Amino acid sequence: MTSRRSIVRFVASLALAAGAAAPASASSILPQTLPELVARSRTVFVGETIGVESRWADVGADRVIVTRVTFKVDRVLKGRLGGQTVLEFLGGTVGEDRLAVAGMPKFRVGDRDVLFVDDGGRPMCPVVGMTHGRFRVLEDPQTGRRSMARSGFEPLAAVGDIGAAGPPARVRSARALTLEAFASEIEREVERQRAAR
Repeated sequence: MTSRRSIVRFVASLALAAGAAAPASASSILPQTLPELVARSRTVFVGETIGVESRWADVGADRVIVTRVTFKVDRVLKGRLGGQTVLEFLGGTVGEDRLAVAGMPKFRVGDRDVLFVDDGGRPMCPVVGMTHGRFRVLEDPQTGRRSMARSGFEPLAAVGDIGAAGPPARVRSARALTLEAFASEIEREVERQRAAR
């Protein structure tokens, strides 16, 4: 049985490692512009959460709780993916044991998102910038219009607002960027970066 002490030790070692590399790692939790998100991502996709499962996992000498999230991939905007993909996040609940990580995105079956992903190695969060690399797809039940929102459900008016300093501008959901327009902007940025290499 895994002790709570080993979980605390593991999380403390993560915090120390992040603190030791503060200048390099601080940008991973700050909002980033669309070009920055695209540049840091190995894959970008539109998908639906179809499974969420927390379990114990060995990480180095420690056992920690991780949550595996399975996505049905609707559209790939950067990189290559099959019809499904699985991402693993540090944290979750197994029985009475819980490991919570501040700023970690949480997924529920049925969520639809555009995700910017860098899952090389074994990151504690494969979504670039944690919640900043997750954009929610909202569907109007009456019109079927699919629009974009930030991870906290604030409607997104334009890609230029991504990574902007200060709080997001208030936008009515009816005026939010559509999923199709957002996907097209991402694909244009992917092509621009590819051509610039």
